[in-house]
Amino acid sequence: MTANMRVQRPEPIRSQVARLLRDAIVERRFQQGEALIERELCELTGASRPSVREALRQLEAEGLVSSVTGKGSIVATLTRADAIAIYEVRAVLEGLAGRAFAERASDQQRGRLHATVDAFAASINSATDLITIKNEFYESLYEGANNPIAYQMAGTLQRRITWLRATSLAREGRPAQTVRELRDILSAIDAGDGALAEQRCRNHVAMAQAASLEQLPEG
Repeated sequence: MTANMRVQRPEPIRSQVARLLRDAIVERRFQQGEALIERELCELTGASRPSVREALRQLEAEGLVSSVTGKGSIVATLTRADAIAIYEVRAVLEGLAGRAFAERASDQQRGRLHATVDAFAASINSATDLITIKNEFYESLYEGANNPIAYQMAGTLQRRITWLRATSLAREGRPAQTVRELRDILSAIDAGDGALAEQRCRNHVAMAQAASLEQLPEG
């Protein structure tokens, strides 16, 4: 019996709706605090109300949507306090990943990481591409770190990290500065200096935090 005999199932409607809404939130087509009215979302996506409701529950579990008594679902508001807490965890995880990558990654994985930084630099004037490529950079970093627990922990914050990433990259001059920071990380990795790679990953997170906090409300 051949491997291609398995039934191929399409992506569930609720997952498609969740992906569409998630992208809209991350790309700021829906603003923080904005009401997400099920009827309007059904019209927008062409999905049924049960599918939309399930998608909203999924996004609530990811921290992108909040349920408010009397208002229903709204886009979650990420405050400065929330962001600081996320960045604290992110600095530890990404510092660990940078050190482990420098010490464990294969030549192929190093080449892939270099390619993502080159792609980021080439797309510096395209905000949407920058977010996608930056996510690919971290996928490569965690893969080469060969620490599935760290990768899993980072994954639980991924959606909110992506929103913050879009916020920091929106600041004037931040994309170019990011290229310099990523190349500094690569330099430490290429030298096989795990401690320096960790330090530079943490510095990169600190600079991203500073850029994001300028644009977030107090609370």
